[in-house]
Amino acid sequence: MDHLERLAHAVLFPALGRPVVPRWIDGPVAAGLGGFVLFGKDIVDQDQLRGLTAGLRELSPSLHLAIDEEGGDVTRLEAAGGISTPGNLALGRIDDLDATRACAHQIGLALRAAGVTWDLAPAVDTAVNPFSPNGVRCFSGIRAHVAAHAAAWVEGLQAAGVSACAKHFPGHGLSGTDAHLGTPDLDLSRDELVDHYLDPFRSAIAAGVDSIMVSHPRVSALDELPASISASVITGLLRDELGFDGVVITDALEMRGVADVAPLGEAAVLALRAGADALCLGAWAYGEDVRTAAHAIVEAVRTGDLPAERLEQAADRLRRMGRRGAPDSPLDGEADSGLGLRLARRAARVSGDPLLRGDATLVVRLEPVASPASGGGPGNVETLLATPGRTVEQVTVAAGTYNGPGIVHAAISEFREQYGASGDVVILVRSPHRFEWQAPILDRILATTPDVVVLDMGFPQLDFSAARGWVRTFGASRVCAEAAVEALTGRRG
Repeated sequence: MDHLERLAHAVLFPALGRPVVPRWIDGPVAAGLGGFVLFGKDIVDQDQLRGLTAGLRELSPSLHLAIDEEGGDVTRLEAAGGISTPGNLALGRIDDLDATRACAHQIGLALRAAGVTWDLAPAVDTAVNPFSPNGVRCFSGIRAHVAAHAAAWVEGLQAAGVSACAKHFPGHGLSGTDAHLGTPDLDLSRDELVDHYLDPFRSAIAAGVDSIMVSHPRVSALDELPASISASVITGLLRDELGFDGVVITDALEMRGVADVAPLGEAAVLALRAGADALCLGAWAYGEDVRTAAHAIVEAVRTGDLPAERLEQAADRLRRMGRRGAPDSPLDGEADSGLGLRLARRAARVSGDPLLRGDATLVVRLEPVASPASGGGPGNVETLLATPGRTVEQVTVAAGTYNGPGIVHAAISEFREQYGASGDVVILVRSPHRFEWQAPILDRILATTPDVVVLDMGFPQLDFSAARGWVRTFGASRVCAEAAVEALTGRRG
């Protein structure tokens, strides 16, 4: 394996693909692969995750093991029985920088214990557009608030010995397009970008953030290419204008925001030439994609399209970042398993009378289109409600559900006839303003059955004060569900 091929592999970060060390990684790791991004499908439970990361480091102690653990809706640890915290929107609602710092620190301690030392978080987008798919992942719609909490989050995580990654540069909050599905457009002038739009990233840089993720929006004032492969954005804006000299990692190159513009091999070369140091290949990128990207990089260097010095520079930045999570670095602080729930309680907002009155509850779920980045949502609300003596029923409809409005109306009507005054109806939504099909269903419910309780576990934009009760949790993690159920039942766990 020659030096150039090792440099080409050193910038690649594919997924793993399974919850055990897979056979396909032997060759790439021997060739100097930079590391892996671990996804939910790679994690079963805490013991398995620790064994997996230990097994990977036995193959190569220098591997960077990264994960998307934002807390809240974007979590890899919670489903495996690990830490649960409210996400950025809830933390921004609390608006206590010490609380944000402490929450990130607990996430960092949990990741260190799991053998992960690079967290692709926090998201420091600003929710200026309520239709942004990333709204619940934003601290606020106010840029100054996002900037302050971004710095606190970075400080808390990195104090635990885990590298933070501010994302998604230059900021997703303006567009309603999900970069997984298309290329967002940022219709801003260069002056608007520099003067205020980038403030959260400035704040993260000032806090010493180890890395920044560049995503795929098109900044037409600078370039027609997506940001992740644009030299004007990465080198011109992030490096030269903001002065960032840490690791720049791309958002996943399998996402349509860039894949519709350039195939993997071409995108890999363009991103490196633009100034990126690490290429996140994506959740479904394995050996074949590694070979494709590595081959394209090697050929680009050999033909003069990509300077070898650019790869050397990237490898050096990655080596410097790797020192933070060294095995002999101390753990600073103690785990606090109750912090997440305490914060979720502080974030929750209650209006009207949400207390359940009877011994039977119907939960009507209007399911959103989940972002590929996030988890499955508040799956334990019904379980938490189903205490001894309480009957809990559920009906779920989504955009494609046949006769969804009819199903919801019939289910509520039949439930009320069955239980009468002993039956409570809870309407569980997540950012319903983003989904047109939900509006007529909600309008009909409030017109015909106003004594329902609305539980919004997303980005609240609609006014449900006409309902009997209204609970907002600003996120859908396990602890947010627990705080919601406490508001519904009046009982603390």
